[in-house]
Amino acid sequence: MGAAAPAPAPAPAGSPDPTPLLTYAATHHLPPAYAPSAQYALKKRLSQITFDLSKDPPPDTQCAQTLGAKRFAFLFEDLGSVYSSMGEDAKAADAYSKAIVCNPRAEFLHAQLAASLLDMGHYEEARLETQRQLTLGRASFSVYTLLTQLDFIQDRWSDAITHARLAASAAPDDEQATYWRCFLWIAQKRSGTQDPVLLNRRTPQTWPGPILASLQGKISEAQLADAVAAEHDGHRQREILTEALFYTGQKLLTENRTPEALKYFEATAAQQVPYFIEHHLSLAELQKLRP
Repeated sequence: MGAAAPAPAPAPAGSPDPTPLLTYAATHHLPPAYAPSAQYALKKRLSQITFDLSKDPPPDTQCAQTLGAKRFAFLFEDLGSVYSSMGEDAKAADAYSKAIVCNPRAEFLHAQLAASLLDMGHYEEARLETQRQLTLGRASFSVYTLLTQLDFIQDRWSDAITHARLAASAAPDDEQATYWRCFLWIAQKRSGTQDPVLLNRRTPQTWPGPILASLQGKISEAQLADAVAAEHDGHRQREILTEALFYTGQKLLTENRTPEALKYFEATAAQQVPYFIEHHLSLAELQKLRP
């Protein structure tokens, strides 16, 4: 986890704040990403799954050939999902691997395993898993989003453009598509394109529309911070603040303002929302950018 960024120095009286998102993050005390009720629900579900697996354990070998293979796969997948939500990526990867042994043809399990490997920082293993799905003719929205993230981490901008465009095209709704249009915009800027061309899908007026508008220069960072502040639920506000900080950091990288971008990635990680891809991508950026 990144350390909390120090509060930016206040701007001189009468001048606009040059880093309104950093100021907002430093001066607003939001509730943790996990509400107490959500934490309780996760722990309760974890206890139930582990009890079910201990009461009727799967075989040590050839799970896929057993009568209850689909049930075991479901339980392990559920277990992986709970661990992933709790930020325990190694345990999540182990659970998804066991689910795949019981149901190897379930494409979504391979994507979930690859996502856990990515979150653990095992980037080459995650890429091998996703590339294997493409080789088997299992291209999907999830596979394209994983490849886009790996391309960003590994600075493969030409591939990132291709995969982000495919992800935006395959997204199940305009909200999801908007996030990957953001990645598409950034990847083109990082590759040297002055005027990026986006996939033609509707941009929501609500979140995450303001993120894309900010990247395109249609609204200022102060207006993006206002969009974050307009969210009244504190837990959700922490989540969208995480996203706003991350994409602003990426925007600064496209402008070759690396020292400033570093502060935004530190602030992103400090929000401690481990179930968001922006959290893990910020950690990857910090690993690359810090001396």
